[in-house]
Amino acid sequence: MEKSTYLTTHPTNLYDFIHLSVMLLDLIPTYTDEKKGSLRDVWAKSIEELSRDQDQKKILSFLCKCGIIAIDEKDKKVHVGVPNEFVLLQVKKFFHKGLKKAISVSYNPQFTLDYHVYTPFQRPNNDLQIDMKKLLKIKLPKQEAKELKNNTSQSSKLASQFGIKISPHYTFNNFVTGAHNNFALSAAKAVAETPGKVYNPLFIYGSVGLGKTHLMHAIANHILQNSPDRNVLYLPATKLIDEIISAIRKNKLNNLMRVFDDIDVLLIDDVQFLADKDKTQEIFHNIFNEFHMKNKQVILTSDRPPKELNNIEARLKSRFALWLVADIQKPDYETRIAILQSKLAAKGESIWFDLLTIIAKSIKNNVRELEGALNIIMTRKTITGMELSEKDMFDCLKTLGYKVDNEDKQVIREITQMNTRSIMSYTKIVEFVATYYNISVEDLKSPKRKKAITQARQMLMVIAKKHFSWTLERIGDYFGGKNHATVIYALNNFTKKIKHDKNLSHDYNVVMEQLER
Repeated sequence: MEKSTYLTTHPTNLYDFIHLSVMLLDLIPTYTDEKKGSLRDVWAKSIEELSRDQDQKKILSFLCKCGIIAIDEKDKKVHVGVPNEFVLLQVKKFFHKGLKKAISVSYNPQFTLDYHVYTPFQRPNNDLQIDMKKLLKIKLPKQEAKELKNNTSQSSKLASQFGIKISPHYTFNNFVTGAHNNFALSAAKAVAETPGKVYNPLFIYGSVGLGKTHLMHAIANHILQNSPDRNVLYLPATKLIDEIISAIRKNKLNNLMRVFDDIDVLLIDDVQFLADKDKTQEIFHNIFNEFHMKNKQVILTSDRPPKELNNIEARLKSRFALWLVADIQKPDYETRIAILQSKLAAKGESIWFDLLTIIAKSIKNNVRELEGALNIIMTRKTITGMELSEKDMFDCLKTLGYKVDNEDKQVIREITQMNTRSIMSYTKIVEFVATYYNISVEDLKSPKRKKAITQARQMLMVIAKKHFSWTLERIGDYFGGKNHATVIYALNNFTKKIKHDKNLSHDYNVVMEQLER
């Protein structure tokens, strides 16, 4: 490809960098179709190179709405556009080294990377984006399900016998990882690769709806794909109890035990339901011992760690904790956003980032409920045939049992966890900060750049973003029409300065005390 000079001006300092970002947005609409095609071509080759080392589903989730928006031959920089600041942080965190290497291989090893928020990438079908799903040949969940369904091992017969099938839709590929579940995922993958040889038993615990069952099915599907001769059985504990009671009543317990003798990998979900079932616990104790003696894999899940299981025999609890116990915690905000984006990518859909944040900030404790909210939203979009709005998000949250307050701003809280802290309105906190620094509110909204004014303005921008959940656009508009890049710079600059400037830190703490009164 001929390397044209797409950009000839380059920044010499941070102030110039901010203006460069704005200039890029103005340049892009002037590109010819040939220039756009060239940029897409470089991006496509770079993504292909990146996919050699990184998970394709993760690439699709975060980079599907990114693209190269300019190449600066003079300054030897490739400018990558991202749809919003969240994706910007994730790209820098997870993909920067890989992308730098990919650009080096696919374009020029002398070039570095710069990132810019390019809001048109929030919308589908942008001229600088590529069809990443097609490029990476990523299979949709229905295709994966069809392949897994074709498995003809004895495991299928076992599933028919017990009436519980392994879901082909739950795989490691569509399990979104984060700090809250990375340990459990690593353990699950190790077990799936070499069942019976490591972490036997594997005990995974966590609250409802965090992905324990997904991991169980992912382990089973991986084993069935790679070792179709193995017999894998997944059972909820309640189904195990029913089978044992039925076998005892029909005097066919020996027949049931022979079935378990033929199983290589046993997965029991929600073992906390074995509580108070003395006969079932005794029989399961025998099954467990047989599996352990024969180095056959056992995977168990529960809503709490083994030692906290009530009304379950001590000998069973000690065996549950015999090898590895891994927990899944509640996902953080970034992971909740990633989960929603991953689910959307799998459906081939997209939703504006600001709308996704409404769901992610409200549903904090249950991944299953996140997916449920997304299903409700997408169903509404399909039925109405219209673009989604904030009202649609709030209506969805109401349907799921969340409360929406409409006062100075819309605040969403769980009904069972109402926030009792009294927060003064943003207007009042602006007035307080202006009085504290002996400046006027008009000064804060003006272009003036005196140190006290700039410092106070940046502090208020951070408070608006962090404590009032304002969007970057709303913050910029409030402070006299500041652009996107200026607000981002202000947020980052104040966050850095407060760590080293004791006077500024003191001022911020005073304001926060006032805020929380």
